[in-house]
Amino acid sequence: MYRKLLAARYRALAALAVGLVLTRPASAVVMQEFMHETQQTNTVAQQLTLVWWMPPEFWDLSMGTNPNLSPTTVAEIREIFRDYQVFAVVRVKTGIGGLSDLQTKEELVSHCSFTVAGKAIAPIAPDRLPAGMQTMIGALRPMLSNMMGQLGQSMELVVYPGAQDQKKLLDPLKAAAFDYSIYDQTFHWHLPLASLLPKKVDPKTHEEFPGSYDYNPYTGGKLSSK
Repeated sequence: MYRKLLAARYRALAALAVGLVLTRPASAVVMQEFMHETQQTNTVAQQLTLVWWMPPEFWDLSMGTNPNLSPTTVAEIREIFRDYQVFAVVRVKTGIGGLSDLQTKEELVSHCSFTVAGKAIAPIAPDRLPAGMQTMIGALRPMLSNMMGQLGQSMELVVYPGAQDQKKLLDPLKAAAFDYSIYDQTFHWHLPLASLLPKKVDPKTHEEFPGSYDYNPYTGGKLSSK
């Protein structure tokens, strides 16, 4: 009985959190920048490959100032995602008739590779995830379908550990790099993510630049935090 009540609690929590996050972001401008930095796509001969990195900070950014989520709910969701890196991946063919050549999750995941500092990180089998994480992932899939239509229906969610040897694999606020490959396509990320940093300003020209910039790319002038 307790496990059924816990599962029901997680399902309700997942539906509330995912629905609000995907439909009512805290800041539309910041979220748009964040999505641009965390999503990468490539199309070759109608073969579309998409990778969407969803780090724990995705939830922090989305829920941070959302009045519809209580502090307790926010803390619980943060705790669930804190130790994981989640990727949404798609590999399909596009055409007049829609999407085709969809692979099973097993086939797709077997051709995915997440590499940090030259070291391949193995995904976590769904049945080895905690109950809360399993429920959140289960709730996220139909939400993606509703938001992105057929493309969202074709997405598979792959979960990786967020740390190894008691060391955090990635910190979006610190300099680092990682790769994610699907079949013959490899996508590169360079951190930190500018969307999570304060804007920088050139004190001489007063031009504004992303927070990941240290110098004005046009004049070479040193930038300062806004």
